[in-house]
Amino acid sequence: MKKNLSASYTIEAALVFPLIMGVIVFLIYISFFLHDRAVMKSCAYQAALKASLIRTSSSDMEQEARKAANYNIDGLLLATEDLSTEVNVSGKEISVSYSGRLRIPQGALFIRIAGTESIDVKGEATSYQKDAIEFIRNCRAAGNFIDHIQK
Repeated sequence: MKKNLSASYTIEAALVFPLIMGVIVFLIYISFFLHDRAVMKSCAYQAALKASLIRTSSSDMEQEARKAANYNIDGLLLATEDLSTEVNVSGKEISVSYSGRLRIPQGALFIRIAGTESIDVKGEATSYQKDAIEFIRNCRAAGNFIDHIQK
């Protein structure tokens, strides 16, 4: 008498396969979210840092930050849509932030998370206006102090 076990394996695989595929797709979307958030944060920092080197006026710093923010992020995001850029300059502080949304696929494998069809993705960074001359003076003073202590 032969036992037919192959049919039971087929039924178990049919029940488990959608769950495994759902987990794999979920992990892919989480990796898209993390990648886009890291890219936004990095590009925001680069734009703020580039604008912090401008020493003429706050409007020039803001213009340079906007230009760098749009140039840096172009073509790097994987799944984020409706990207908006915000630049704030107040005194010597430059703040650049990005925000967008990542759509969640709807269907048999996914249910709505908290009643929404997308997740907000944000990245922001702040930098302060750099004074290269003052930095060099401080480095020389520290070096002179160390030389004086060693003598």
